[in-house]
Amino acid sequence: MKKIWILYAPDWSKLDEIWQNPNPFSLWPVGNQSLIDHWMDAAVEQCIDEVIIYTAYHPSALRDHLKDGVYWSIEVTVFSIQSDEKAPLEAIPIIGLPKSNSAETPIDSSHMLLLHWMDLNRFWLNQLRDHNVRIEIKHPSGGWIGPKMRIHPSATFEKPFWIQGRCEIGPKAHIGPNACIGENSIIDENASVQRSIVLPGTLVGKNVSLDHVAADGGLLLDAKHGCRVPFTDAFILCGIGKNLDRPSLFERVSAIFLFLMIAPIVVLCRIDWSQIVVHDGAGGAIELKTGNKGLLITRRWHWLKEVIKGRMRLIGILPRSLDWSAEADEEVATRLKNTRPGVFSLSDLHDCHCCEESDEWIHASYQALGPDEEATKLVKNNLLKLALKRAS
Repeated sequence: MKKIWILYAPDWSKLDEIWQNPNPFSLWPVGNQSLIDHWMDAAVEQCIDEVIIYTAYHPSALRDHLKDGVYWSIEVTVFSIQSDEKAPLEAIPIIGLPKSNSAETPIDSSHMLLLHWMDLNRFWLNQLRDHNVRIEIKHPSGGWIGPKMRIHPSATFEKPFWIQGRCEIGPKAHIGPNACIGENSIIDENASVQRSIVLPGTLVGKNVSLDHVAADGGLLLDAKHGCRVPFTDAFILCGIGKNLDRPSLFERVSAIFLFLMIAPIVVLCRIDWSQIVVHDGAGGAIELKTGNKGLLITRRWHWLKEVIKGRMRLIGILPRSLDWSAEADEEVATRLKNTRPGVFSLSDLHDCHCCEESDEWIHASYQALGPDEEATKLVKNNLLKLALKRAS
């Protein structure tokens, strides 16, 4: 007889005010994989033939991730529903791991959602056994480490902990207890990670101590106080995994040339500068000085320094303030916040020189989500015209 699992993935997107993760909760990482992947593994263990999942939030993202169950050799179907209340009564809610599918407290706030996610990671880590790991090996201290690790001899460990691989643990760094560290991360000298999650591609700076938090690039998710803290200082916390979003050597050299060439003009113009804090596209923030009037190249002269540092592109979407919002689709707005900003943008060609203008998001979304080569080429061909454009 065919064995079928009927599940539903709750829509907790409105509760996610702290992390603001564009993915549904079922795709949030728990240990070495997404939460839904743990359910699929359990389905294989229990010899389930077919899995049916109902969800009201981003069913396409769930379908793309599961790919009809091909990886697990199980038939998987994802159905879209209007709300959680429309899920069949027999459907099992995916709120925890298969062996402990429950929440210690009601999930009714963004703070509770963050705590619940961190509890799931802690539970997974404490239940980790030899047969659960795939490529990690047992560390002499009792935790687990992945391949291609660089660990300084003076680093110390306290179980339980799990480090995915391709990470660097610096001198006198301390890992654990209850530390989950994703791949391609760096824990710098004398840094400490305990009761915390470090997501892939994150640098934890020298002498930084993480306790009961999650770090995602330059974004700190504080489970104690239920808040998010974007860091502007890359020496404290930053993302290192988004190399494709970083400016090329050519862009940096061009930025140096423009910066030096425009400097005398900026001094003579005596521009009235104002300070703004914007998304850096990697979960953190950048403090920018911007001029209110004049040529674009002089108004954005200080931005060139961020290109030289590798935190902005020479050509990209306009920087967006931390409190920026748009009437556009919520998913598009989130993607724009997670895209590396630039000094010159496609929006500038359409006389939209500020992200607050009503039509700016349309041009920005095309540049960020569309064929990047075409938009970049168009801006490059008009770079001199843009630089000399005067905007009030």
